[in-house]
Amino acid sequence: MHTIFIIFWSTWDLAKRKLFGALYNIYSNQKDTKLDIIWVWRKKFDNEEFRNYIKNETTEFIKQKSDFEDFLKKVNYSKVELKEPNDYKTLKNDVEKLQKSNSQVVFYLSIAQEFFTDFVDNYKYINIKNSKIIFEKPFWSDLASAKVLNEKIMKFFREEQVYRIDHYVWKEAIQNILAFRFANIVFEPIWNNRYIDNIQITASEDIWVWDRWWYYDTSWALKDMVQNHLFQVLSLVTMDTPSEIDADAIRQEKLKVFRSIKLKKDLTKNIVFWQYEGYKDEKSVNPNSRTETFVAMKIEVNSWRFVWVPIYLRTWKYLDKKCTKIVVEFKEIPNILFKKYGHIEKNRIILEVQPNETIDIHFNIKENWNSKEVQRVKSKFSKEVESKKSYVKLLEDVIIWDKTLFTSWEMLEESWKIVDDLVNCKNNCPILHIYKKWFRWPEASNLLLENDNKKWYE
Repeated sequence: MHTIFIIFWSTWDLAKRKLFGALYNIYSNQKDTKLDIIWVWRKKFDNEEFRNYIKNETTEFIKQKSDFEDFLKKVNYSKVELKEPNDYKTLKNDVEKLQKSNSQVVFYLSIAQEFFTDFVDNYKYINIKNSKIIFEKPFWSDLASAKVLNEKIMKFFREEQVYRIDHYVWKEAIQNILAFRFANIVFEPIWNNRYIDNIQITASEDIWVWDRWWYYDTSWALKDMVQNHLFQVLSLVTMDTPSEIDADAIRQEKLKVFRSIKLKKDLTKNIVFWQYEGYKDEKSVNPNSRTETFVAMKIEVNSWRFVWVPIYLRTWKYLDKKCTKIVVEFKEIPNILFKKYGHIEKNRIILEVQPNETIDIHFNIKENWNSKEVQRVKSKFSKEVESKKSYVKLLEDVIIWDKTLFTSWEMLEESWKIVDDLVNCKNNCPILHIYKKWFRWPEASNLLLENDNKKWYE
């Protein structure tokens, strides 16, 4: 099938690092995929000027082979101001010049969330049949605004035409969670509350948000990371066995998890917000901002597998390292034979998503030939994965109508319901603490686990 990708973008860094390379990869390696591209921005270019521009700008990120010049001929440019109806009429004419009888048209909205409504309101001037639309996260700012936006989208698109991205789930390590759980009899029978003591999911970043304070001061760590990234990861870790490896079956099981996530009523005890020292001094940040840059919370998944298992989530910016890990910590063996001879570590499975993609299994063996003490050892599996290929799969999945890794409206709605009381908190709100940049994490976050006689795994 002939596919026309129309890329609306506001972040040139994402375009040159990821999207152009992914589109070129599809063009270069899959000759049966018929492809045309229209790049949309507010600057003024003709097609030739833009092709030369991207050729020069992407040399650092794309290995430009002999067919790169042919690929550039597939790239066209259209100037669009998102609030200007006449620009959409011009864009429609540009699309019609490329359309064939079997064409599908894909709109990729890599734009700030506040412009989603502008696009949807003006889509009536395009309204192309057999089209699809991709939305970058986050999908608006709370439950009410997400519902309004979705209602507008449904005037022009059916749910099967709408693709909501969460980039985390395209990481190979995240996709491997289901294989690790359901393809191994060693692990599947013990993946429940009879054997698992607690689960910890951590996503930390050692960078700040550069010149995008206008975005971050409205998105927050809770909305930018927890509501989509961490909940998506959590759903894969705690979902029940799907009947098939297909979009409907997997998304239904994930949806059940979202509907069973429970936040403790005492928000001040089970959810803690922090803001790093000096955040309010950053460019364009509201001097009275209550934006949290660190969130830690305790939740439960009220399913037969995981009821009573405490689950701890935390995410932050501007601390000492970048890391995303899932730690599954198992219970102690009752009346363990070796316990009287020394401390015995709990068994753990640690799935690292970034910076490395690894699986660590921690277990115990006897220390040496004449000792009754045991020691922890690790069995490690690692896989080298080219991260930019995640965008290749993302775009390929859209081409073939595979929605397995995309977020449905039902899932998105349920995830907003979970955090909506926090986003629009008026009473009994979590206190906003201050922490110092480059520290490992705020010490107060330890209290979430210490109250349960547990601690963060490091």
